[in-house]
Amino acid sequence: MTRRLKAILLRIDRLLLPDDDEVGRLPYAWLIYLGFLFFPLTLGEVEPGFWWATLISMALFIPLYFWSFRLTGWKLLCGVVPMVGLCAVVTPFNPSAFTYAIYAAAYSPGYGSPRAGLISVVGVVAAVLVVFWVHSLPLPFFLMGLLIPLMVGVSNIYFNELNRKNAEIKLSQQEVRRLAGKAERERIARDLHDLLGHTLSVMVRKTELARRLVSTDPERAGTEMAEVESVGRQALSQVREAVSGWRAPELAAELAATRLTLESADISAQIDEPPEIPGHAGRVLAMVLREAVTNIIRHSGAEHGRVEFEQEQAGWTMRVCDDGRGCTPEEGNGIQGMRERLADIGGRLELNSDPGCTLVAWVPDECEEQAA
Repeated sequence: MTRRLKAILLRIDRLLLPDDDEVGRLPYAWLIYLGFLFFPLTLGEVEPGFWWATLISMALFIPLYFWSFRLTGWKLLCGVVPMVGLCAVVTPFNPSAFTYAIYAAAYSPGYGSPRAGLISVVGVVAAVLVVFWVHSLPLPFFLMGLLIPLMVGVSNIYFNELNRKNAEIKLSQQEVRRLAGKAERERIARDLHDLLGHTLSVMVRKTELARRLVSTDPERAGTEMAEVESVGRQALSQVREAVSGWRAPELAAELAATRLTLESADISAQIDEPPEIPGHAGRVLAMVLREAVTNIIRHSGAEHGRVEFEQEQAGWTMRVCDDGRGCTPEEGNGIQGMRERLADIGGRLELNSDPGCTLVAWVPDECEEQAA
């Protein structure tokens, strides 16, 4: 019975709402705001016809509400205009009918551009003001009918644009890291070819010579094999040294991603050349840099960003600066995560507002050994 009920509810859900991972099932929760329609009951007696007008309008609104989630662009007007019409028809019986206008304004991001969304919000608010003026509603309802749809519509447009920009930044960061990873693999292939190609050719030639000499001149064949062993050990040492240098490409890739990310957010970037920092320290600084740049884009409102490196006697210092609003006194999860990463390897983090915000991360030279 339970499985059958779940299947029925799932079919109803698919019928009511389109597949949208961002919205999910929140539209069901948003229906709770229909409770505002019954606010006049708290003020005493209601207008004649309050109940039938409110209940019939709700029965018409709910299908319209779910259908509008499938509309985009100017087609949304097919859902928004009837909602404003419900507001106009029901207002003489229920002054809280502006609730329908709030829902109409909430669809403003769906028009495809902030400008179109703002035009829709202004149109909804203007229609509500005309309806309230015609019916001479009390001032509290007049103000709520003006302010709430305006606030809901504008805030929805703002957060939709913010989410869109964050998604674009995330995609650009992923693309830069993919390209950086591809370039790193190509570099490794070239280095391996240059490093091992000649060495292996020498080993092959000497091995072939030793094989031919093993029956006629065993002593010389033994000498050749000893040289093969020496060349092989030398090649193994060179490979180990090269691999230790390949373990820390992340900081260089993150610096490249930082430049693209800041510029995509209209923030000019001044970034030092990536220094040769030991592997584990470089990876930690790369993670700190990523979080710092994310904070600059989301919270600072800066126009310029700068990343600097300085080598000290016992370690490395990285400074990430911007000319934005400055550092907030409350530290969020991102700042705390940076502190914990640096503390794990014996490093430290400082934040200064002088002006803007300057993040100073220090890591010791021997952090890799400490981490181990």
